[in-house]
Amino acid sequence: MKKFITLITSSFLLFLATSSAYATPIEGVIRFTGSATVTGTYPTISSIAFTDTYVSLTDANVTGDFDGLEGWAATFTDYTFGDSLPYVLWAVDSFTFTATNFSIDSLTPALGGGLTGTISGSGFLTSIDPLLDTTSGLWAITGELLNGQVSFSATTVPAPAGAALLGLSLLGFGFARRNKKTK
Repeated sequence: MKKFITLITSSFLLFLATSSAYATPIEGVIRFTGSATVTGTYPTISSIAFTDTYVSLTDANVTGDFDGLEGWAATFTDYTFGDSLPYVLWAVDSFTFTATNFSIDSLTPALGGGLTGTISGSGFLTSIDPLLDTTSGLWAITGELLNGQVSFSATTVPAPAGAALLGLSLLGFGFARRNKKTK
């Protein structure tokens, strides 16, 4: 019994030491306002140029670790389809989103010669904050693409590493207990 209590205590202390030593994933949603000029002719797009981009002023559009950035200026990097990836798409305050994938999800001709649709992709978010870990994310640009009336957003997709680590530790305890009973 004494060995079991020692095992539990040392495992708990090890868990506390490792859980405070690693960074947490970036969490939340951030939406931007501004305009973008999308060049191309239906059914293709050749480039996207961004102007006057800011983080949304609405609290509901800025959540999680991005909270407090409402109204901040954002730096978007223009993109030409065919440029090499990964590609830094945007930066605001201590956060940077690097796109690893660009795709045209939907594209339809609009009245007046424009295009409506969605351009999206995946990538990863980084922060200079040492307590935040690099996190997978999704991004999207939607709206009337050739008329410059678009909306931008990014959403984090945290990996289930914490749950996996907990599951493995519980599995280890189960095997340790089973081995003890067989001896």
